[in-house]
Amino acid sequence: MKQEVLDIFPVYRDYLQPARFKVAYGGRGSAKTRTFCTVLTSNVLYFGWRVVCFREIMESIQDSVYQEFVAEIERRGLEDHFEILKTEIKCPSSGGCVRFSGIKASASRLNTQKLKGFSDFDAAWLEEANPVTAESWNALIPTMRKSGSEIWVSFNPENPLEETFRRFVAEPMYPAERDGRPYCIAKKINFTDNPRFPQELKDDAELMRLSDPELYRHVYLGEPVADNALSIIKPAWVEAAVDAHLKIPGFPIGGGKIGGMDISGGIEGDVAAPKSNDPNALAWRYGCVLSGLEEWQDENPNKAAAYAHPILLREGVDTLHIDDIGVGASVPGELRRLHGLVPNAPVASFLGWTASESPAMADREYQPGKTHGDMFSNLKAQGWGLLGDRFRNTWQARNGLPYDAEQLISIPSGLPLRDKLQAELSQPRRESINGRMKVESKRSLKKRGVPSHNLADAVVMAYAPIDRAFSAFDVL
Repeated sequence: MKQEVLDIFPVYRDYLQPARFKVAYGGRGSAKTRTFCTVLTSNVLYFGWRVVCFREIMESIQDSVYQEFVAEIERRGLEDHFEILKTEIKCPSSGGCVRFSGIKASASRLNTQKLKGFSDFDAAWLEEANPVTAESWNALIPTMRKSGSEIWVSFNPENPLEETFRRFVAEPMYPAERDGRPYCIAKKINFTDNPRFPQELKDDAELMRLSDPELYRHVYLGEPVADNALSIIKPAWVEAAVDAHLKIPGFPIGGGKIGGMDISGGIEGDVAAPKSNDPNALAWRYGCVLSGLEEWQDENPNKAAAYAHPILLREGVDTLHIDDIGVGASVPGELRRLHGLVPNAPVASFLGWTASESPAMADREYQPGKTHGDMFSNLKAQGWGLLGDRFRNTWQARNGLPYDAEQLISIPSGLPLRDKLQAELSQPRRESINGRMKVESKRSLKKRGVPSHNLADAVVMAYAPIDRAFSAFDVL
């Protein structure tokens, strides 16, 4: 059979040469899925490629790109050359095939035996690859061990902390070339690279650009940002807070030195959960300006307290909120003990901050007709909600809108770990229980492939309201 001349856009021609990894990412309307399907169909037909199309979890064939291949075969009039079965597509003339599988059997269990069955395949294609976890990548890549085998990856980035985005884009693990040949071809491809971008989508893109620039950047320009509708703190608000103390006239300088400490441990709300690899995190502020961030690995809570205490003394932190759920329960007492051993130590309070408790100032009015207790389901929701209010208020100040000068926040541009904090702040989504705000759980974030937001939680605690009577055990 005479080989066709493939009708693909110029930006995709690099993918026609052999390479171990072929990665295409970007926004809507860039023809990533269509082009990869076109090229892989041809490779099955003309070169007998055996292709497996993976998803992180595939509960049924409808979750796969099966229908994309069927449409491609029909569009090109190739029905006589393929045998389209219910769960597989074969090419009898070449011996090639296309199969479909999930990398994981469930959110927590790899399809190890099934993966081994694809070790002699020529290519794996991961479409919508953004939720693929590090565990899945580390299992899949060695599976594709046939000489010359390739791994094709296409996705629209969701957020900057996803493993796929980090592995191939933000912190690339694979060189572009190896031994003088292409090894990892990774390209950002958007609708601007599609000469046949339909007018209907052009209109939608332009309207979105005017009404919601942040969402436009995510949907059409492929920028990894949080879900614009559900994120508690929007990325644009966080960007507006960078160096806000230098850019907003009359920004309040000075105030209390207050901190927050998030303790490494298991999944929140599950005291019996196994310990995680999450770091401990410490954040402190001077008035409205975030002054410092620190994170470190140590699953022993008392050792974590011993690490943090000299930092608190050095920075003069006078009030510290400490995540005291589960493994963190002993930390406030340990910090008080350590503080008592320091001669002439300044007065400081180390306060347990229990995320599941009722909101502080529960009966105080939050907005007309609604109290804090009406608005927030627990202390964590209130902390995130009020921090979000600060960021939005700062964004308003930066954009010429009315704002409260006492409810601002500034993140110095040179602050260590700033980029990581900014990424974490925009990830948790807003949920609702009986009309009251709740923060998406870390368990839910993990299912979406989003790492734990320890730094962000520490900042939430640093800016949380202090509204309790201190006991002799709280204050030294």
